[in-house]
Amino acid sequence: MQTTPHLRALCRRARRALQAVLTVALVACLLSWAGSGSPARAAPGDGSVSDPNIVYVGRWDTGSGTAATPHWSGAYLQTSFTGTTVRVKARDAVNFYVSIDGKPDVFHAGVRGTVNLTPQPLPAGTHTLRISYRSGDTVFQGLVLDSGARTVAPATPSGLIEFVGDSITAGALTDRLALDSYAWKTGEQLKMRHTRIARAGYCLVAQSGCTGLSGQFFRTGSTGSQNWDFSRYEASAVVINLGTNDIGHGVTGGAFQSAYTTFLRDIRAKYPNAALFAVQTLKKRYATETRAAVSARNNSGDAKVHYVDTTGWLSDGADYEDGNGHPSEAGHSKFASRLAPVISSRLGTAAASPVKAAAPGQPGDPNIKFVGRWDTQSSSSLHTPYWAGAYYRVGFTGRTVQLKQRNTIDFWARIDDGPVKFYDDVKGTVNLTPSALSAGNHTLQVNYQVVAGSYRGDAVFQGLVLDSGATTFAAPAPGKLIEFVGDSITVGTTSSQNARTAYGWLVGERLGAEHTQIAQGGACLVAAADGCVGLERQFSKLNPNASTPDWDFGRYRADAVVINLGTNDVGHGVSTAQFQSAYSSLLSKVRAAYPQAWIFALETFRGRFVPQTEAAVKTAVDGGDLRVSFVDTTGWLGSGDLTDSVHPNDQGHRAIADRLTPVIAARIGG
Repeated sequence: MQTTPHLRALCRRARRALQAVLTVALVACLLSWAGSGSPARAAPGDGSVSDPNIVYVGRWDTGSGTAATPHWSGAYLQTSFTGTTVRVKARDAVNFYVSIDGKPDVFHAGVRGTVNLTPQPLPAGTHTLRISYRSGDTVFQGLVLDSGARTVAPATPSGLIEFVGDSITAGALTDRLALDSYAWKTGEQLKMRHTRIARAGYCLVAQSGCTGLSGQFFRTGSTGSQNWDFSRYEASAVVINLGTNDIGHGVTGGAFQSAYTTFLRDIRAKYPNAALFAVQTLKKRYATETRAAVSARNNSGDAKVHYVDTTGWLSDGADYEDGNGHPSEAGHSKFASRLAPVISSRLGTAAASPVKAAAPGQPGDPNIKFVGRWDTQSSSSLHTPYWAGAYYRVGFTGRTVQLKQRNTIDFWARIDDGPVKFYDDVKGTVNLTPSALSAGNHTLQVNYQVVAGSYRGDAVFQGLVLDSGATTFAAPAPGKLIEFVGDSITVGTTSSQNARTAYGWLVGERLGAEHTQIAQGGACLVAAADGCVGLERQFSKLNPNASTPDWDFGRYRADAVVINLGTNDVGHGVSTAQFQSAYSSLLSKVRAAYPQAWIFALETFRGRFVPQTEAAVKTAVDGGDLRVSFVDTTGWLGSGDLTDSVHPNDQGHRAIADRLTPVIAARIGG
């Protein structure tokens, strides 16, 4: 086709106009993307919305960094602070309750702006603060403290109970709503954190206009479709009190039982280790179906689901605000007094006890974050790491810091962003700052030296020695965690710094994520008769070399798990069928422990049991687990990347990290 000069000129102008439009659109997209990123992390102690010393309990939207919004009823925040006064910033008129130093809650009605919570100044020292929003413009915009004062990480209970229900669970018709509810009272009685996923009028089954919590439970708010990020916290127990309203919306017994059974299954997927309690409604509606749903889950192998018979707990009239519909405040107290021991008996006293506040820098100090599998329960005076590459991080004030070590040990320490320093065969009180630091806030990270998966020396944390008047604070920490499961290669054996120069540590650092190494020198996938440690079995244990105790997977949640196993099994008589079966079993265990994690099954660098590894992955994917993938490592390592024929050197571990990091980043970001 021929074109005229005039037509060609029009085409050129059209192309230039289109290019300009696309450029503007691209710039707008980039600006939008940049603006939607995570806000800059606040300095610990400044009282801002993103101050890590402020603990948000319940479902909060904190994404903006400048405002935190609670969802569902009775969400609260808590912190500690120094100084004599504290104020809270409120965007617009709001109603909330405040408790300072554990004293009765004070109601602030219709307040806005910067609200003084201490019209009478407090004694100088450290104080506790809890704020629970009731209604109005429920937006937290930060705290205002005295000049020179700061927040301090509060001593918070280790356990959390989530209550799921309708207006009864929300405390409807009582004076203080959520604060008068049996849910709040039960949590306080057990000294556990507590959340309420409850709203008046809600049902279990979504039908004829009634919102069904069998679906809405998994959302951030009581309305809307935004999914809740269940990695934000882990529930120790979930109490479900539903069925009162379904009867009025035509839900049949069969439909209710089916929905309840599925709901219990779906909650279990989010909280693998929680005890689940299905409460008989006070009106005994759908009691038979509720009990049957619990039995169905028990019969499917879930022994941590329990039915709670509430017969006789409350008396009509005397314990209600409206005859026999909504309990009074006294009725809620009676309900809590019956429910609390039921929960406590299933969780055990340890789970129902609060974390005891420890002196700054000592074992039990909530500002010290222990990453990896540490025994922090057996002793109040020392903490012990297991598996390879465990470490701890803490912030501290002052100019010097010393580490108490019971017996001889090798470890690595890093202060602020300075160089990593190796301490060889040290014990007693070890000075980590022979040259005093500048005055101010500092961070410390320590990991003990590993040789073939075992710690070299007496790897026991006994505490820090700080300057007089100095304290600790929660150091900024990554929001994601990657767990690496393997043998001596994953440990970093023969590399210059073992775990620190292993590919797992390198990948975690590059992605700005916490990282753990569930790895042991010489380990197999399958526990062999000749004594090879089998990680299919030991993955769920605290100690790689002991059958008890089990690890508490509620301690942290992995976003990704990388498995590199099979190199050693071939030398221990493991058949291909045994290997494939054990690999499938390990994938199932990892999925049960971390329901949302991406799982990467690496081809061993020596190409052993590759078809069986791929087959196990395919079985998982065919079974509906789309977050499991096989990683082909062919060509990742050359002869110059190995210390011997098996173990990568430093260059080899860097080469693995170069290839593996983008694979993981494509799934979890970073």
